[in-house]
Parts: sequence; C-alpha cells; structure tokens
Amino acid sequence: MQRYNFVFSVCFVFALISFAGAEMASAHSLYIQSGRHRVSEGKKTPLFFAYGHHFPVDDGVRSNKLASIKVFDPQGAATTITLRDETCLHSYMVEYLTAGTYVLTAETNPGHYTKWVDKKGRDRSSIKPMSAVKDQALKIIKSLYSKQYAKTYVRCGEPDGKYLAYVGLPLELTPVQDPTTLKPGDTLVLKVFKDGKRYFGAGHWDATYGGYSTESEDLYHPGQDVTGDTIKVSLDQPGKWFIRYYIKTDATPDKKGEYLKLKQTATLVVLVPNERRQPVSGH
Repeated sequence: MQRYNFVFSVCFVFALISFAGAEMASAHSLYIQSGRHRVSEGKKTPLFFAYGHHFPVDDGVRSNKLASIKVFDPQGAATTITLRDETCLHSYMVEYLTAGTYVLTAETNPGHYTKWVDKKGRDRSSIKPMSAVKDQALKIIKSLYSKQYAKTYVRCGEPDGKYLAYVGLPLELTPVQDPTTLKPGDTLVLKVFKDGKRYFGAGHWDATYGGYSTESEDLYHPGQDVTGDTIKVSLDQPGKWFIRYYIKTDATPDKKGEYLKLKQTATLVVLVPNERRQPVSGH
C-alpha cells in the first residue's frame, strides 16, 4: 500500500509538472538581444535571445521554433542567419562593418495552445489544436494560434539621425525617434504596424527592464489594454528595456475547428544607457 501511494504521488507530481510546463510554454515570449547595442566599425558582437518569463535570459529556444533571424544593415539590406539545430540561446556573431544603425529581427514558427476540461472534469492543456483534443474535451477554455516577431537596434559608430523604423514584420513596433540615442527619462513613442499598415485596433502592452525584478512576469510597466496605433513607454530607468505588445483576433471561418483566436505578439528591445558611475581605472 505504501509503495502504491508513493508511485501515485510521483505520477501526480509529474502530471502537475507537465501541466505547468505546457501552460508556461504556451506563453513564452521571444526577445532578440545584442551583446552590445553600441559598437565600433569592424566590431563583432553576438545576438541572442530571451525566451520565457524572466529577463534578460530564461529558457533555450528550439531551432524549429525559429522561422528566421535577419540582420538589416543601415541601407536596409537583410542578411539571414543560418540556424544551428540546437536548443539554446541561439547566439550568433554579427560583424558591424559600416557606420549606421542596424536592426536585428526574428520570427517564430506558429504554434498551438489549447486549454480544456476533460470529461472527468479535470483541467488540461496541450500544445495542440482543438481538433486534436475535441474527442476528450467536455469544454474548451482557450485555444490560441500564436505567432511572434522580435526586433532590436544596434548602432555602429556615431548617430547620424538615420534609422530603419519599419522593416516589414507582420506585426511591428516602430519607434518615432532614433532608438539608439535614448536617455533615462525619455518617453519612447511607438507606432504599431500590421501587415504593412498602421494598426488602429485593440491591443495589450507591457514592459520592463533587466534588473527590475528576478520574479517571473513581475514587470515594471504591468499589462494595459490600448486602442489605437500609438504606445508610449516611460523609460525612467537606465538598462535594457523589454517591450511586448500583442493582439488577438477571431479565427477565420476555415480555421475555427483548429483554434479560437489568433494571437500575434511583437517585442522590442532598446538600450537606455547610464552615465559611467566609477572613474576609469588607470590599470
């Protein structure tokens, strides 16, 4: 009997872990970052990712989760990074050969997340479409089809006032001021673009900076709903800022058997540098 209780307890714990893992994985957010956001001509510095709920780094990313990683040079020419077949931070060295502002972007392959109640009344979740669980489900609580688009900026050399605000992501946060010249106390104004056009519908945004909190999803600017094409983010602290915006739209008629909502998420990372706090050492 004791052995049975032990086995049952272990199985129950693993079931909880699996449920929590599916729940958390469904909401993982992707942010593209650079080792340095200000570099000299000819300098190499890595790009890498935050993926998850802790900033500036959390989980590794599966290569098949990423659809593409691109580096746009100051003239707008894009170079596609060849992905390694690994689960990692997907760090790749980028060489900045000419002066100007570069844009790093990434897109995910879409994924499903379905939360449901089974016929015994138990809460369940799965990274599968509704059609895969409908025979076991008493009720569907949530079903999402999720796509994500990440972006950041790196300045090579001195600023010249020129930068690519928009690079063509299906959902994109575009800054109205040079994002490589931000200072503590600035307000970052962003315009939302969807499929190449200004988006004036409903959305939701939040933001934080690295070092604000070590806890999951404990954000400096908690989530808030917004309507319209403009987001204003108060950058009153120095650091690497993480900004996230998402929209949800009803599934098209031909997809209603697969999911209820299409969720598209755009993220942006910007650096707000501080003044040096200690004198340069003579050694």
